[in-house]
Amino acid sequence: MKVVIVGATGKTGHALVEAALERGHEVTVLVRNPDGLGAHTSRVKVVKGELGDRDAVARAVQGQDGVLCALGSKDLYTNTQVRTRGTLAILSAMAEAGVRRLVVMSAMGVGESWQDLTVVNQLLFRFLMPAARADHEAQEAAVRASGTDWTIVRPSGLTDGAATGAFMAGEHIRANTSRIARADVATYMVDSLTDPGRIHLAPTLTG
Repeated sequence: MKVVIVGATGKTGHALVEAALERGHEVTVLVRNPDGLGAHTSRVKVVKGELGDRDAVARAVQGQDGVLCALGSKDLYTNTQVRTRGTLAILSAMAEAGVRRLVVMSAMGVGESWQDLTVVNQLLFRFLMPAARADHEAQEAAVRASGTDWTIVRPSGLTDGAATGAFMAGEHIRANTSRIARADVATYMVDSLTDPGRIHLAPTLTG
């Protein structure tokens, strides 16, 4: 399968590239700085550009079978809209290129999964990360309205450990540990590309 990964230089993005390559997919990445790919640079097709560059996004998406999106921001206190604006750019390019399959990483607690958070986690989201949550909510709304064959993946707190394969995935589940390895999230997202049973679902992933 030909797949483009957006957000490939982030920690989860690195895990997505690794998981996609392990599954034998032909990987393209859209990045501002290819140096951020590290050892993966020689194993993927690189399209250099920003999400605000319509031509670059179009080049990256053209001819693909699916898109993996792991956009994020380190700024928890300002709504940079990086997820929303970036996803809208991707969706526009997908529509023009006729690409339908999209798997997007959001976060546990967004949308209807809010009710599945513990009270403590609700307070953390509401008072410590309102900007990030607002961006996620707008991103998900754009995806749902897009008409694509989307899957929204909502992981709980991300860790940098190795994949365990021991996690829960489903809608309206409560977290036991509120933690999950990025590598597990990446594997789930990549496998979702070829699983029609996950289309138009927004599962939570947690340990």
